[in-house]
Amino acid sequence: MSGKAASRRAKARAQGESERLDATPERLARAAEAGQKTERGADKLRRLVDPFDVMRSTRALAPHDPRLNDLRWLIGEALRRLHRRADLDGLRAAPLDRVGGAGQPGPRSGLPASEIALHARDRLRAAAALAGPAAWPILTRVVIEGASLRDCRRLVPEIVTSWRADAVLADRLRVGLDRLGEVVGVTAGRG
Repeated sequence: MSGKAASRRAKARAQGESERLDATPERLARAAEAGQKTERGADKLRRLVDPFDVMRSTRALAPHDPRLNDLRWLIGEALRRLHRRADLDGLRAAPLDRVGGAGQPGPRSGLPASEIALHARDRLRAAAALAGPAAWPILTRVVIEGASLRDCRRLVPEIVTSWRADAVLADRLRVGLDRLGEVVGVTAGRG
């Protein structure tokens, strides 16, 4: 009987090792662009320091459903791409008296010339409205800016204990990702 139990444990361990997630090639390329480094864990898989990817690899986005975990991560990646396409980091403040005052034809200074960026900004506004005021700051902080949940604890000052704050933040992150699937173009396939 103990031999059967040991073989069952060995099979379960082998299945668990095969289900571990390695960093995707897209994330590795983006991390190399951003100057991030990868590290190899004890399981010989590459890990990025990005907290959102760590949440995916530890299945914190959906602890009991690996497909939902990956779907939420894909939604987050689509949100990152949408933010990059919106080119919000390239916007700079311009004095209002100088905007449009030159009388030159064409786009005014300070405004985006790209229709793609304008469309992406509209979709980001729709995503912010859909996620809601409680989840959107957490989504932008964790998914887009790459912060950890620990860094977002100031967004829930009414919760005193850190483990409860992390649980509330993780729940808001999950709910926000679930709401944004259709807006960013990622939906679960039926099957």
